Amino acid sequence: MKRAISFFLAVMMVFTLVPFVSAASPSFVDVPRNHWAYKAITDMAERGIIVGYDDKRFRPNNLVTRAEFAKIMIAAADVDIDRRNVSQTFQDVPKSHWAFYYVESAKPYLTGYKSGSKYTYKPNEAAVREDIAVAMVRLLGYDKSVKADLNVLKRFRDDDRISPNLRSYVAIAIQKDLMQGSDNRFRPLDAITRAEAASLLHRALIERKNNDESKVVFPNPTPTPEKPELPATVTDNFSNTELKNWKTDSATGTWGVINKQVTAIEIDKDIEHFFLPLNWKESTEPEKYELIVDVIPSGTNGYGGGFFNGVKDNANVVYVQKDRVILGKVTDVEDDDVDVIASGNYKLKATNRLKVVVNGTTVSIYMNDQFLFSQKQVKQEGTKLGLYLKAEATKDAPRKMTYLDNFTFKAFE
Repeated sequence: MKRAISFFLAVMMVFTLVPFVSAASPSFVDVPRNHWAYKAITDMAERGIIVGYDDKRFRPNNLVTRAEFAKIMIAAADVDIDRRNVSQTFQDVPKSHWAFYYVESAKPYLTGYKSGSKYTYKPNEAAVREDIAVAMVRLLGYDKSVKADLNVLKRFRDDDRISPNLRSYVAIAIQKDLMQGSDNRFRPLDAITRAEAASLLHRALIERKNNDESKVVFPNPTPTPEKPELPATVTDNFSNTELKNWKTDSATGTWGVINKQVTAIEIDKDIEHFFLPLNWKESTEPEKYELIVDVIPSGTNGYGGGFFNGVKDNANVVYVQKDRVILGKVTDVEDDDVDVIASGNYKLKATNRLKVVVNGTTVSIYMNDQFLFSQKQVKQEGTKLGLYLKAEATKDAPRKMTYLDNFTFKAFE
């Protein structure tokens, strides 16, 4: 996936514990009047957005780290940091990290990295030009108001180096003249200096100021349209390859449709369990519901089924294997172990229709419309549910794979 997920537009360059800010007309001994970014640096300092070091230097050629970049963004975007109830998003930016609250508060403007279901920020790496493109476009709201013309990227000989998920942001930055290239190159992965960040920030803030005022006509009040109701019952025979009924962005593993059947492949070698969450009306929290899915092994021993009680990476799973059906719990998608709760004898067939009925704390398992076993005292802890495959189900893909088909979910009132 995705990933993911950075921002530039705020150059509050406070990279020391004792910053220097001139009270009147800020000046830095290493930024003379003939410096190419003098005006931008000085203007940002006068606004109190950029500060230098306590030796009256700005150090314009120093690189900006991604952690510093998040702090910079907070100042320019005028974000208020709320330290209450802030959860950790990135594995490498724990609450003990000095930039934790900056990164979490600036997250809407930042890029990140996704591997399986886990995110990293790489705070000590240098911020690069494509990160700034995302930040400027997001800060100015152009990602919602401007349609990206990806053809503009073809003018650059290095357009193939732009990260796939960032291409539309870079295109918009070019279209709105927020950024430019040189020598027919955009240099998306080039690190940015403090001077470059100041210059681009200055340009973005001017753009935002120019966009602040417009003549308007006040419309008649109209009711706010309601969001479409999410279904409490879902069926899917996977005739649509887009997986519209599923939350693919929060899936583990890479899921796709082949010949009207769905499966997952192993790109991240650390992932041992593949989850594809269903998009349904979770707020109803029904006492009773059922999942039905066909498990179709092609040269494998099965290892496919469904999951429920999902909370983050934890979930109860039910899957079919060569000689048994397993009800268990997964607590870590990178650990191949499943904590077995109960199981029943079953001989794997060409097509295996699995039905899981959850009624309060009782889970009942049916195979091919025949009751197999049930288990009591399975606490309902979460509302995420959907399709499940062990990594072993597709380890020999594409020659041998397990497929899932004819899915049904139904919640009972």
